[in-house]
Amino acid sequence: MNTVQLDSCKQCSDKKGTNLSVWRFSGCATNGWNTMPLLKNETEPQKRQLGKTSFIIALIVILASVYSQYVIPGLNLVSGTLLVYGLPILITSLIWGRTIISKAIKHMRTALKYGIGYFGIFTVVGLSAGILIVIILTVFDPAAVNLLHKPNPVLQVSPELAWLMVAFSFLIVGPSEEYLFRGFVYGGLLNVAKGRHWLTLALVSSMFFAGVHLYYAVVYGVASLVQFVDLITFGMAMAATYYVSGGNILVPAMIHGAYDATGYIGVATSSNLGAQLRELMIFIGILVALFVFTRRKKTSEQEPENQSRTLSFFKVTR
Repeated sequence: MNTVQLDSCKQCSDKKGTNLSVWRFSGCATNGWNTMPLLKNETEPQKRQLGKTSFIIALIVILASVYSQYVIPGLNLVSGTLLVYGLPILITSLIWGRTIISKAIKHMRTALKYGIGYFGIFTVVGLSAGILIVIILTVFDPAAVNLLHKPNPVLQVSPELAWLMVAFSFLIVGPSEEYLFRGFVYGGLLNVAKGRHWLTLALVSSMFFAGVHLYYAVVYGVASLVQFVDLITFGMAMAATYYVSGGNILVPAMIHGAYDATGYIGVATSSNLGAQLRELMIFIGILVALFVFTRRKKTSEQEPENQSRTLSFFKVTR
């Protein structure tokens, strides 16, 4: 298995003149360019390799802990949190926690602008795919569409408890799930694959992320495809943010927490307010995406021909 190549053919500088990034090119020799701008400290010591066996064991612990909530009766908020989040975080931290934490707040500015932008882009993709699924279900299984009118099981709490869940989303859910599914699962897959196939691995990790939300399948049946597509595209946005920032999980945790919190704000106040806040997040994400990627395109067009390999997220040159 070939190791990843780091090529400094493009040095990117901010307005203060500080070199910010090295561009990662994976599989250049045989597979053409498969690129993504990845910020990496050139003087950073090499992180230890994550063993495949250790990764698989930890992944099993994560999945078993999450799924156990469906078979263990009597779990409350505290015991459920310790089981679903506490145990897998403990195991993954013992195996690879130092590496995750060492990169958790890297390149905040880059993580923030790309994170918000990718959130906007992938949310639009998820919504579009969801609409397509609803159209298909309407044609082939109209009864399934009616299942989407069922209330979201996660939001079945009192208005008083909903305010607690807003804080819980920011402080527990967002950080825990990003630590596990972006920091460990996606970061671990990248490590095992030596940095190659980042986009494919982002999809794989996002499918694991979506798969642990089993309650949607229980409640909505085949119509849960709408929710699962939304979860996968959200996971892809957070994984892309992790990748382009060199491992930042703080920004994905904040975006994740805010996104979940809007649902509980809707319960605590009014559903209209919750929906408007979520729509505002998406709108801001789209605006940031347009600004960031339009600016990158213009910058790329102004570069000399021999330095025109600064590729956008969607461009692959072979």
